[in-house]
Amino acid sequence: MNKKEKWLCSVIGLFIMISIILAVSFKEKILIGAGKFMAPESSLTEGMADVVILEGTGTIGKGVVAKGIELLSSGQAKHMAIVLHSIGKNHWPFAFHEDYPSSVKMELQKLGLKDSDFTIIVTPIRNPVTLTSAKGALQILAKDRIKEAILVSPGFHMRRSFLVYQHLSLPLKIKIYPVACFDRYQLNDWWSHDYGPRDFLLELQKLALYMAKGYIPLKISY
Repeated sequence: MNKKEKWLCSVIGLFIMISIILAVSFKEKILIGAGKFMAPESSLTEGMADVVILEGTGTIGKGVVAKGIELLSSGQAKHMAIVLHSIGKNHWPFAFHEDYPSSVKMELQKLGLKDSDFTIIVTPIRNPVTLTSAKGALQILAKDRIKEAILVSPGFHMRRSFLVYQHLSLPLKIKIYPVACFDRYQLNDWWSHDYGPRDFLLELQKLALYMAKGYIPLKISY
């Protein structure tokens, strides 16, 4: 090995060493920053949103519902829309009720909400699921001529959901404000919980897939 090669190896080794030191020193900040990228949040500067959209699947999480009610009762949104997926009978979970949307409606009424406070939207399950669900929900909500909507979605799913809703809302001239909701872990320590790294990597993979297939145009601001 000549002097030039030795010098190059030394520089590369030094660079790797510095990178490792920086990564260890700023590990927490880097991971929190990565979490914030996958779970973005923004709020209205003034006034209130026309609706807060709660994104569910076949069911809706308690934490997501609680966040929606909080935004509604605090005057940050005028109305609440719960988006559910229609599950075929062959795919029902154990003890799942056939009319789950009615069960959700009943529980919301028990919590003190009036029928005029919320809307339950049921969308079909078709791939790509998040895109299909967002299209169905926005088609219904656009009839009320909404201009601003808060989107509540679980954890790291928020980034993909936000970009999908943002893209579909552009021609409708609807402004979307994302609010992520965490149940099993929090944004400041997600990497130290069993489900955190798995959820992060899974949603990052799905985000990349949506971008690769063109469901989320690259021109959309991230």
